[in-house]
Amino acid sequence: MLTLKGLVIRESDRGEASKSISILTAERGIVNVFIRGGKKSSKNASPSELFAYSTFCLEEKKKATQQMYYLNSCESEKLFYNIRLDAVKMALGMYFCELLGYIATEETASEELLRLTLNTFYSLDTDRIDMELLRAVFEFRLLCETGFRPALLGCAECLKSESDMMYIDIASGSMLCKDCYEEKGELNIFEADKTLLYTIRFIALAEYDRLFSFRLSDKYLSQLCEFTKKYLRYHVRGELRTLKFYKALKGD
Repeated sequence: MLTLKGLVIRESDRGEASKSISILTAERGIVNVFIRGGKKSSKNASPSELFAYSTFCLEEKKKATQQMYYLNSCESEKLFYNIRLDAVKMALGMYFCELLGYIATEETASEELLRLTLNTFYSLDTDRIDMELLRAVFEFRLLCETGFRPALLGCAECLKSESDMMYIDIASGSMLCKDCYEEKGELNIFEADKTLLYTIRFIALAEYDRLFSFRLSDKYLSQLCEFTKKYLRYHVRGELRTLKFYKALKGD
């Protein structure tokens, strides 16, 4: 028997009575769990629904080369109930889950991803920060934690840490200062002044207890969202369906 704490990021029907869920765990990344009679059992209903952070007791079985997990029991730790009461919050939470399912992997330790996601859902549940800022922070930090962190500490040529304008190459992750940059009409270059660069660095490197503790003016929030949109689109090809749904609800 295996006991794991995890966040439910996906639910799928399996026949008339059963269902499967995907949970994000610290120890094993994404774990797919089959729940016999899951659609009819009230005992495990709440702890195994979307957005629930719960303790899961799992039976492990091996079929051919595939490891299978079956739910024995579960107990909720945090349900993030307020997210379910607001359609826009619900859509944003579903987008976060779909993005995690796209990027995170199975059988890979994901402690940082779980911490990021739980802190993000707590902020969404409690209206801690603006939803667009929350989305931008989650998107960029998620990419940073999964191997796509750009080299933000200094210019790739002269190592200067900052100038009036820095130029971030979204494709390579490198950065050039104003003196070293030679404009060639590149499509993947993003310009960042000192304030925006500091914000991007903060999101990439801050401890989780400080990550959601800042605010931005409308001007810099717009610039940050534009940066994260371009960075995400380059590394995650196409737009996820839940993001389109979220934007439709917000009227974007």
